[in-house]
Amino acid sequence: MHFNRVFAAAFAATLLCGAHAANANARLESCPGNPLAPAQTPIVEIDTRGSDAHGGARYGTMQYRSTAPLGPKQVALTFDDGPDPSNTKRILDILDSHCIKATFFMVGWYAKARPDLVREVAARGHTIGTHTWLHHNLRRLPEASAQREIARGFEAMEQALSTAPAQDRARLAPFFRFPGLNDKTSLITWLGTKDIATLSCDFGADDWKGIAGAQIRARALRNIASVGSGILILHDTKPQTAAMLDGLIRDLRARGYSFVQLAPKRAAPAIAETPDISSLGLRSTQ
Repeated sequence: MHFNRVFAAAFAATLLCGAHAANANARLESCPGNPLAPAQTPIVEIDTRGSDAHGGARYGTMQYRSTAPLGPKQVALTFDDGPDPSNTKRILDILDSHCIKATFFMVGWYAKARPDLVREVAARGHTIGTHTWLHHNLRRLPEASAQREIARGFEAMEQALSTAPAQDRARLAPFFRFPGLNDKTSLITWLGTKDIATLSCDFGADDWKGIAGAQIRARALRNIASVGSGILILHDTKPQTAAMLDGLIRDLRARGYSFVQLAPKRAAPAIAETPDISSLGLRSTQ
């Protein structure tokens, strides 16, 4: 596997080169499924290079000091733990109906089982981040094992997208989210050496607790209002999340919120110079 190939110019060329023009067009066109919404989701670029002494870019005020550079009342939707054969496509259809692009943090094992869903998420224009291979709590693993968990997750996405068109392969971003948000400074630093950003969130909705859709929706609205803007964490493995998503989007728009898509900034030259993660001895996820 070659991290460097995945995150170099491909993503920037296919996703970001036309970002400003696309955003301008979005102001002129309406979403076919919702005439009150823009036809395209504005892109917010994330710098994946760390800027402090510890190294490793980190976003999300639930855990860190800074978050993605969103404007007032802007929300970035993110979904964890998929791809899920029962719910991911349903969520994709809802997002399509509102012309919203999101970020999906996928688990490698599930990507291996359903690479077709990984490719569909990419084909529909969403950003793909990773969420380890088996969704382990990385704080409980030895350092080398935790690094391997992360690396295998990235490799699984690369393999799932290997037969996809180039523009879809480029949807795989240098974004990582710790399972359960159980981060570890040494791993954030290690990710930073490869220009991979750690994305937490600014608010959640507790959909992982198995509560009803109405409760998820109410908690999301309350938590978003308390912060104002930022990254929302949801789970595309939860049927109650899919059930409430359309209503949540409509409620947020009625309250003056808009949606943005997260994407990495143009690849830094350092990416080509960092050690390939295949130095961990990985060859495949078989």
